[in-house]
Amino acid sequence: MISAARGCELTMTGADHNKILAFGFAAFAAIFFFTFLLLALVSVGVFVALGITFANESSDPNQAGIGIVGAIFTLIFYGVLGLICVLPPALASWKMLKRKPGARVWGIIAAIVVIPIIPLGTALGIYAFWFFLASKLASTDG
Repeated sequence: MISAARGCELTMTGADHNKILAFGFAAFAAIFFFTFLLLALVSVGVFVALGITFANESSDPNQAGIGIVGAIFTLIFYGVLGLICVLPPALASWKMLKRKPGARVWGIIAAIVVIPIIPLGTALGIYAFWFFLASKLASTDG
C-alpha cells in the first residue's frame, strides 16, 4: 500500500503488476535480441575473414570452406540461443499485455530465463514468481 500526499491510499492491482512485468519482460527480450544479433554479426564477420585469410595464405580457394562452416554454425548457435533466451520473455510480454491464455505459464518460463541476470533480472524474476505464484493475483489469463 502506498500513502498519497492527501491521505488517500493507493494500491496496485493485479493488472498493474501484470503491466509492469510485461514491460520488464519486453525490455529483456529486446536487450537479448539486439545482443545476440550483434554477436552473431561480429562472429560471422570473423569466420568469413578467417576463411578468406586461409584461402589467400594457401592459394587454395577450397580453404574458404572453414569460414563458411563457421558462419553457418554461428548462425545456428545464436538462432537456438535466441529461441531459448528471447522467445520466452517476448511471448510472456505479449500474452500478458493482451491478456491471452497461457500468460502465466510463459511468465514463469520467462522468469526462469531472466533470473540469473544479476541484479535486474533477479529482481524481475523474483517479482514475477511472487506475482504468478500468489493465488489472488495470478489471474492474468484472458
